[in-house]
Amino acid sequence: MFANLDHLYRFPTRAAIDALALRFNLPNTKNMQDWEYEVADASRIDEFLAAYDSGELSEDEKFTLMSMLLQSSCDAIDKDRKFLYSENWKHFLDVLELDIQIHIHIVWYWSCTDLDDLSDAWSITPFIRPILLRHQEKFSTIGSPIEFT
Repeated sequence: MFANLDHLYRFPTRAAIDALALRFNLPNTKNMQDWEYEVADASRIDEFLAAYDSGELSEDEKFTLMSMLLQSSCDAIDKDRKFLYSENWKHFLDVLELDIQIHIHIVWYWSCTDLDDLSDAWSITPFIRPILLRHQEKFSTIGSPIEFT
């Protein structure tokens, strides 16, 4: 059973959304719910990763951009599983794990820890779960090892 990491919940800030919308010329209206997922775009993963690597983003911007990258990568896998063999995919996973202290909650969320049958999960889930497994104990309030039920 995975420990619940809700104590680490965070969400995109208005300032991060505004900055990223401006940087990438993305729509940004007040009626957009889950902005970071609505504007995700598998065709722009190169651009999103370059911005992430630029050293110009705040932690909140990195968090929001990583949410966009998760959705974009999931969409890329759904479109063509060859994406799993790309340099972008490897780089995305490396960056996600490198900044795990920022992203642990979204890694936990996308890992679908409430599911045993991954056929009901997102296509990215089987690749995100190992990252959670490697790091969850550092962030858990109970500190126990992780087991799948």
